[in-house]
Amino acid sequence: MDKIQMRRENLKKRKNLTTDYINSASAQIFTNLTNSELYKDSQHIFTFVSYQNEVDTHQFIKKALKDGKNIYVPVVDRETFTMGVSKIENFEDLQPNYMGILEPSEKNINLVDPEILDLVLTPGLAFDLNGYRIGYGGGFYDKFFAALKTNPTRLGIGYSYMLSDELDHDDNDQALDLFLSEDGFTTVGGN
Repeated sequence: MDKIQMRRENLKKRKNLTTDYINSASAQIFTNLTNSELYKDSQHIFTFVSYQNEVDTHQFIKKALKDGKNIYVPVVDRETFTMGVSKIENFEDLQPNYMGILEPSEKNINLVDPEILDLVLTPGLAFDLNGYRIGYGGGFYDKFFAALKTNPTRLGIGYSYMLSDELDHDDNDQALDLFLSEDGFTTVGGN
């Protein structure tokens, strides 16, 4: 199945998830993460802010801030189709952007050098055992990873049904190191 077909099918499947499943799976995913050495050893965590039926990162962000972690979220540049990295102090500082996705309000944007990151939580619609993912088609995370000079742990976050043996990918796709679902961590292709 090609990327466009896979994206379409998984968007449809995700749209039909029940609230109970999303809440239960999200809670288990972030329990798995916050109990891990990876989380305990990470001080600078970049995370997507969940949207629609993605794995819910909102409670994770609040907990990580309470745990004293430095939390960073994407700020999308609509002109260059790239992501900046903004440190946040409070979840309440996030406001819907032009796509309806929460990001820091203009007065709360605090862009930092992404080279400080040690863990990047990465969304997607599908993931494979080689570390590749299918996102929404904008290439934001692939461009972001390609530009990094450092090597933070790249962690895909998704529901267990999203993991498959192999996905179509191209030369611009950047591999992840790990995938985390409600079933736990899976080591994938990555670095």
